[in-house]
Amino acid sequence: MKILVFSDSHGNPKYLAAALREHKGTVDLAIHLGDGLSDMERAGDLLDCTATATVIGNGEQFFERRLWADVPDETVISPDGVRILCCHGHKYRVKHGLSSLAEHAEQIGADLVLFGHTHDPFDGWEKTPSGKLIRFFNPGSVGLGYPASYGIVETVGGKFITSHRFFD
Repeated sequence: MKILVFSDSHGNPKYLAAALREHKGTVDLAIHLGDGLSDMERAGDLLDCTATATVIGNGEQFFERRLWADVPDETVISPDGVRILCCHGHKYRVKHGLSSLAEHAEQIGADLVLFGHTHDPFDGWEKTPSGKLIRFFNPGSVGLGYPASYGIVETVGGKFITSHRFFD
């Protein structure tokens, strides 16, 4: 399964739309990790995949919650046997480290955590309190990044590959 991962477009859908156009017809799932859900909704006509998933960011939570009342704070998906936790990250204070999110990820049995909020692309491992290593992936900001970025996750048979794509 090929998954596009976006976060933090913040009302600037230019690069999100460009990524959707580039991958049209080749992606199975598109995920927006919050702070720009309306951008994903506006670019929906460019989306040619079987599914979308979204979680609410702190921007929507504080300023637009009534518009996104049905969008969860986090969700877990399991494509091809990979358990993926998707969240914005603000509730776990990811700008101050990943330990709180790592502990939660371990509790729910996540293999991979997709998060946003920091606007900084990240791809690495974090050790949980019990010593388990969990992969963490932040696509960066598709609207406010310098440069703007998004992520691709490919899953096959319980394994996954993550990568970033950057705009000039």
